[in-house]
Amino acid sequence: MAKVIFDDALKGAYSDFNVEQAREATVDYKQVTTLGVESLVAAVFGVLGFFWTPFILASLLGLILGILAQRKIMRAPEEISGGAMTTVAVALSAVLLVSSVAWKTYSYFVSAPPGYQILPFDDMALTKDGDVAEEIATLDGHKVYIQGYMYPTKQHAGIESFTLVRTLGHCQYCSPGTNPADMIAVQMERGQSVKYKANKLVAVGGVLTVNPNWRDQPGTIPYSMKASVFR
Repeated sequence: MAKVIFDDALKGAYSDFNVEQAREATVDYKQVTTLGVESLVAAVFGVLGFFWTPFILASLLGLILGILAQRKIMRAPEEISGGAMTTVAVALSAVLLVSSVAWKTYSYFVSAPPGYQILPFDDMALTKDGDVAEEIATLDGHKVYIQGYMYPTKQHAGIESFTLVRTLGHCQYCSPGTNPADMIAVQMERGQSVKYKANKLVAVGGVLTVNPNWRDQPGTIPYSMKASVFR
């Protein structure tokens, strides 16, 4: 009788041990969100947006996929994992999207169009005798690309000609003593017109005309331009 009781107790112990062992072997499994992985991959490709414009869309795609992944995780947090990865993907996509667009915009205004030579106003300064520098005189008839500010006009749209000045100060505190080399008379190509941009840096590209005899012609300035590019 005692042996039977002992055997039953032993069986119960083994049974409890097997149940506990099965519990310990059971591991809670959460599915990693596929959208989060795709978002991170798209964000990585978004780095190429600094070099090739179409890849900027990869950053945008990464941002959208990441947001969708986060919403999916929030709906089923006990079944889906990858929250940290998705957060990183969303942040990376957002940063790359903003920075790559800003870089492309900056490059668009700073970089000269094909066939144009960048010409800073500082390089157009006159000599001590008030003459046009030889290196600038050689650019007569060449396509140049210059940044400056539009001198205020009465028109706000449909402007076919205006004066491009070196600094914003010319627009606000113009005086008779203004350096004539800090101004360019711009005439847009036939059929082209622009809108006035107040207090904003603009870029103008066109054929430069240098007038070396400007001092002998009252009311004239050394430089003028026939423009076809306005940014």
